[in-house]
Amino acid sequence: MNSTNAMNTKFSLVYPTRHRPKFIEMALKFLEHQEYDDFVVIVCDNFIDPALSCEKHCINSSVKHIKYIRPPKPVGMVENWNYALQFATGDYICYFTDKMFLLPGTLDYVDRVLQDNQSDIVNWVDNKFTAKQFPDYFGEGTYRIETPNLEKGLPYQSFGPLAELRKKAQAAVSRNEQDSSHYARGKICFGAFSSDLISRIKKETGQLFHVCSPDYSSMILGLSFAHSALEINRSGIVHINTDLSNGGQTSIKDELALAYITSLNIYQECFQSMLVPGLYACSHNMVAHDYLSLKEKYNLDFELNRVNWLAYINEDLDVPGRRWSNVEVEQQQKNLYNQFVEKNLSEAERNQLNILLRSRAVKRKSNRKSLLKETLKPFIPETLLNLRRKLIYRGSITQVKALTDILVQKV
Repeated sequence: MNSTNAMNTKFSLVYPTRHRPKFIEMALKFLEHQEYDDFVVIVCDNFIDPALSCEKHCINSSVKHIKYIRPPKPVGMVENWNYALQFATGDYICYFTDKMFLLPGTLDYVDRVLQDNQSDIVNWVDNKFTAKQFPDYFGEGTYRIETPNLEKGLPYQSFGPLAELRKKAQAAVSRNEQDSSHYARGKICFGAFSSDLISRIKKETGQLFHVCSPDYSSMILGLSFAHSALEINRSGIVHINTDLSNGGQTSIKDELALAYITSLNIYQECFQSMLVPGLYACSHNMVAHDYLSLKEKYNLDFELNRVNWLAYINEDLDVPGRRWSNVEVEQQQKNLYNQFVEKNLSEAERNQLNILLRSRAVKRKSNRKSLLKETLKPFIPETLLNLRRKLIYRGSITQVKALTDILVQKV
């Protein structure tokens, strides 16, 4: 490891981590393949168990400039992200979760773009890799290349930061349904913030990352204070889908969501200032908290469409894969939602919400049917599909079951 003191570089690449040494090892291997060296790596190792420290991987890496640091004591996620920031001295600062790997050529491409168009925010979309099995995250799997929603042929495209923030706050589509460009824009984990932008944010709010979600709170503040933003016309990272994701696990396990909230240093305030107070078993409600809390504290210029957000919160409570710790918790969390809707929404808003929920339910059902059909189509002759359609409507249950068995064997 080539440890380095404060130095001026084009990019500071920050990896706040805990107990993921294998991912840090892989992240550094990706960086070894960058044909560009005007960057410094900051690995902030917030471990509790020394056996899961990633320090040895930093020592053994051939990356030119690495600074390995640790908070004075184990801290929460938001505090760890803020702690690491003081060591980032580059002109542009990037943050990576420990399932994101920087693709070769990304920094060189961005550097050339910035020579023509200095910008407070630079964003890129992510390619996605899903392993065939867990925990072999880097073995066989499916690699999906994402295409930015930009005009073809342009190396980058500018977008209005405040307009993008207002669009996100309106939530015309849920977080899970956004296209890659819309999801990435404004996120420091999908790009870079200029040091000037971060300085302005810290001057106004004291820190870049706030509760509940450091990636969303920094996005909201970044888009609020940025003068300019652009998205490059290529993927910048590969994102590994894992069963270790904090966001993924807290969205389906209420006990993990509660543990995360209570790990925050101002968790009581967080509970009370959510869109639906006290409803912690819900990703959209936690993100909505950051919009509402930051808007109120710093008089930010956007409006939250709470009918849309409440529709997604409702869906989060029954998201596929959801595992409640017990029936009492499930009922308590759902009661909080129902009581909030009944007491705080006007009749017109409740009607809008019910219409939206019904239309989304129909859409989800249709999407599931289309997905199943497209999945089976390459494997099943059209004659079998036609026969299945006839049996479903005219045949006996025995006939349908027999044909289903044939289809399963065929696949």
